[in-house]
Amino acid sequence: ERLKPDWEMLDLMSSWISHLPSEVKYKKVVGHGLNAQELAKNRRLDYFFVKDLNKDQEVQMESSSFDAVLCTVSVQYLQQPEKVFAEVFRVLKQGGVFIVSISNRLFYDKAISAWREGTGYSRVQLVVQYFQCVEGFTQSETIRKLGSGYESESTTFGWIQRILSLFSGSDPFYAVISYKNYKPIYEW
Repeated sequence: ERLKPDWEMLDLMSSWISHLPSEVKYKKVVGHGLNAQELAKNRRLDYFFVKDLNKDQEVQMESSSFDAVLCTVSVQYLQQPEKVFAEVFRVLKQGGVFIVSISNRLFYDKAISAWREGTGYSRVQLVVQYFQCVEGFTQSETIRKLGSGYESESTTFGWIQRILSLFSGSDPFYAVISYKNYKPIYEW
């Protein structure tokens, strides 16, 4: 809903599949990830680059080159997220948007401990803090879609529902959204 067809985007920490809507053609989609074979299978990418952001946080792209940067269900693997968020800020155009989406699924051994031990709420707050570490990002907006009948994880019933959701395939969805310097107003 936040992305326009004429935009240039960076799909950070991408893989073989895209989470972009298939019916929309964007001006340019650049992918980043760890596995060239997987990225080559992602048909939404115009081109891609391979880099381990835990070893080197520099995103080797021109400053102010993207309208949007996406990080879909992967932020939990960053060991120095503040440095990566600073690089995202650098490559975003003025008014560009950074959308970090998360859920409750993860590769346990690869995720940072704060993520493994956290709840949906604490994970969202962690991402908000990452944005706050970079001067110039706007106040974050959070979207929570917990699925039908899904309650807050802070209640006993919510925890039971969370455990049951592991078997039912009903994942909660969270997105933390921030803009570079200001939030533009668009007429859709």
